Amino acid sequence: MVMPGTDRTGLAGPLRRALAEAGWLPSSGAEPALPREAFRGAAAEPVVGVDLGGTKLHAVLYDPARHLLLDRVERTDPRGGTAVTSQIAGLVASLTAAAGSEGRPSRVAVGCPGAPDPVTGAVGHAPNIPGWDRMNVPADLEARLGTRPLVHNDANLAAWGEHVWQPGGADLAFVAVGTGVGLGLVLGGRMHAGTRGLAGEVADLPFGADPFDPANLVHGPLEQQVSGGGIERRYHELAGRRRPAPEVFAAAAEGDGAAVQVLDELGRLLALALRAVRAIVDPATFVLGGGIGSRPETLAATRRWLTVTEGDSLQVRTSTFGARAAVAGALAAAVAA
Repeated sequence: MVMPGTDRTGLAGPLRRALAEAGWLPSSGAEPALPREAFRGAAAEPVVGVDLGGTKLHAVLYDPARHLLLDRVERTDPRGGTAVTSQIAGLVASLTAAAGSEGRPSRVAVGCPGAPDPVTGAVGHAPNIPGWDRMNVPADLEARLGTRPLVHNDANLAAWGEHVWQPGGADLAFVAVGTGVGLGLVLGGRMHAGTRGLAGEVADLPFGADPFDPANLVHGPLEQQVSGGGIERRYHELAGRRRPAPEVFAAAAEGDGAAVQVLDELGRLLALALRAVRAIVDPATFVLGGGIGSRPETLAATRRWLTVTEGDSLQVRTSTFGARAAVAGALAAAVAA
């Protein structure tokens, strides 16, 4: 993934300081996990990282010449397809203008849900971004941005961000739980996406729901339960009334029996998923992220169930970046391109 350039001054240190000053990272003198050579490049040029979700689009520009970090958030255009690629290009242009930079950024990385195909450029397994499975996404973005962007699965970029901006650099699995569930892998210092970009599609694990039921073939059996929608459905089954996922967490804190059971079941299913991943790739650390995964209640419930079978052998923590994990990873990928 990392393609060294020619500038030997590197962007790692200045960008880390910018992230710390913005409150994204703890202020410390620790170096990123990658060697300085991984961050060689045209140090005077801005870089952009983009995190595309089914409901939210978040873009961040870092301008090293001005030591400036700018970010913008918009609602994702529900039409999908070229409406979303046009929206991304417009957001990048808006950030560039706000930074007072001349020209366009030469390095852009985009994280998106689903599986980007490295050959066709189509993005499959992303039902919340309609039309991206039928178009060459990087080519369309290149025509609009004037530069060929990197396009990766958002969970992989979140894993990359946790790997790069934290000391150690060991193998890592990032489990994103929010609207859906996904997993990103960094193995041997590289993002691991698999042959067709499908590595980490843990939504398809046969836990929590019938994997042969046609109703579970779009979002996957695990995602049917381990997601915001899954929490809401399960609470409705137990309590007979509907509550959005954040309210279920609040109800559990107040002692609501149905909500407590929902969160306990969430932790059990996540523990099963983590054990399945460990059996295949055995990462040093699991990081829980996303709107649901990064909650302390989710971590506590998952650890309780892991302790039953694993003791303290499986290392699990919440994301350093929280909701910014994927965009932080996109920024790191753009810098290293």
